[in-house]
This record gives sequence, C-alpha cells and structure tokens, in this order.
Amino acid sequence: MIMSDERGLIVLVNAQTERLFGYSRQELIGQPVEILLPESIRARHIGYRESFMTSPQTRSMGVGRDLFGMRKDGSLVAIDIGLNPIKTGARTLILAAVVDISERREMQRKLAQSETLAAVGAMATVMAHEIRNPLGSIVMAAKSLIAQDLTPVEMKIVSDVLTKESQRLNRTLQDFLQYTRPRELKREISDVNRTVTEIVTTLKQDPAQAHDVNFRVCTDQNLGPFPHDADQLRQVLWNLILNAIQAIQGRGRITISTQADAQQAHITVVDSGPGLDASSIRKIFDPFFTTKKTGTGLGLAIARRIVSAHDGVIVADNAPGEGARFRVTLPRPPSPP
Repeated sequence: MIMSDERGLIVLVNAQTERLFGYSRQELIGQPVEILLPESIRARHIGYRESFMTSPQTRSMGVGRDLFGMRKDGSLVAIDIGLNPIKTGARTLILAAVVDISERREMQRKLAQSETLAAVGAMATVMAHEIRNPLGSIVMAAKSLIAQDLTPVEMKIVSDVLTKESQRLNRTLQDFLQYTRPRELKREISDVNRTVTEIVTTLKQDPAQAHDVNFRVCTDQNLGPFPHDADQLRQVLWNLILNAIQAIQGRGRITISTQADAQQAHITVVDSGPGLDASSIRKIFDPFFTTKKTGTGLGLAIARRIVSAHDGVIVADNAPGEGARFRVTLPRPPSPP
C-alpha cells in the first residue's frame, strides 16, 4: 500500500512495500511515486498522474499494458496497481494497492511455452504425414522410370502419379507457408456477388469435382462492390465450397448465398451432407484439425485468419434440415444514398 498526495509525493507506505521494493520507509516518505517506476517511463508517468488528478476515481492502472516497478537495486518487478482516491477534508490522497505478479507472469510464460511446444509437435506430426506420403509415391514412381521396362500404359500411370503427388506436395507446402507467413491485405473495391458466380461457374466446368453437384446461387443485388482483398476472399470461398463438395462426396446440393445489411456483407455456404458433430464445430477452425483422412487441416484456419484480417468473423454450424453451414460476415461501408 502506497499513499501519495496531490503532488504525487509519497506520504505513507506499509511494510510490504518496503519488502517488495527494498527501500526503508524513511527513504520513501516525501519522494515522488515515480521513484518506484522504471526510469524510462518516469517523465511520461507524471503526465498520466496529473491527468488522473483532474478526475480521480477508483480504477486499475495501465489496463491492457504490462506494468513494472523498479526496486532500489534497479531490478524490475511485474506488478498490478489499483488506484483509490481518498478525500480528507480539502485534500485528495491516492491510495495505490500494488500487487507483485511476478510468479503469475512466470507461470503464464511457462504455460505459453508449453502450449507453443505442443502446437509445434502437432504441426510436425501433420506435416511429416502429409509430406511423407506424396514423397513416397514420387520415389516409387521415379524408381519405376529408372527401370525403363514400363509399357506405354504403365508409363502413363507413373507419369500421372508424379504429377498428382507433386501437386499435392506443393499444395501442402503452400498451405503451411501461407499459415505461418500470411499475406498483407490489398483492399480494393470488388464485387463479392461476381466472385461467387465465377467460382461456381468454374466448378461446374470441372466434372471430376462437381459432376453430380446441384449448385444453388442466391445473390443479394443490394450487396454492391465494397473494399476488400478479392484474391484472399476468393481463396476463402474456394476452400468453403470445395469442403462442401467433399462433405457430400461430390453428390448432392450446395447453396451459396450473399446478403447485405446496413454495414455488413454476409456470405453463406450450406451443403446437404451429414453435417458437423459438436466436437468438430468447436475445433473446425483450429490449425491442423481436420475431419478428412488427408489434408493439413490448415484450410479453414487460413480462412479464419483472412476473414479476421478483414475485421470480420467466420462461424460454422448445421443448417436446419441441411448439412454443415459456414457463414462469413465482413464489414462494409454503407452505400451512398
């Protein structure tokens, strides 16, 4: 407990303050409270203190910032501070309750380190699996080519394997690099409705992926062009629609709709598949989580990161009478009158 007057001079401390900061009571009384702060912020703190005295009220100090006190020996200690103004006649004294949170900070640091190591372990496991499989196929195909005893049909098969597995390996590495090194947004005026239509048109022309898919596109014509990164949003929508195709195993219905309200744009993708269980809904955007037999589990994590970079949100649930539903909400400026 440290009490100071209107000028910021210490008028009272308790024994715990002496133990925490290493000063005797006599050394602190009459000194500015800045003596207990790191030298680099003392001048700035005077301004904060004077501003506080213009309208003193009970509150925490430095909300959202890491606070440190400085001991007599110059070492720093992590602290929390609560400020309480006390009226005594015409005077206003400030009682500061200072809490040493060094142990709590150290526990948080160890916990964060532990969580980071666990995440790295999960990442390494997934990446090793996703890289080892195509590499194994590539090595086997290369050995077959070296043997030079293949028939034309076998040569075509081996060539297809090399192409397919190389592309798969490249996609895996691209996903990983994009997740660890996300691109900066390039916001330009673009039309989401047009992007949705273009993606669906492209997929309809690819019978290998969407031969038996019934696409329903419902675009809100009130949703005019607005600033966003069209390339990155296109990636989000591609991912959501391809996931929907996989969920219905290439056979069923997928509905893509857009909707505009006063200050937001909504894009929804709904499939007619089996939907998501409760556990998957909670984890679906976590990196390296996947409900599929193959894949890095980074697609939806990247999608969430892109949407968040736009100050938007993406959520997943099950649509009544349908399968999985993914909804992207982005901020947009209101249309001019």
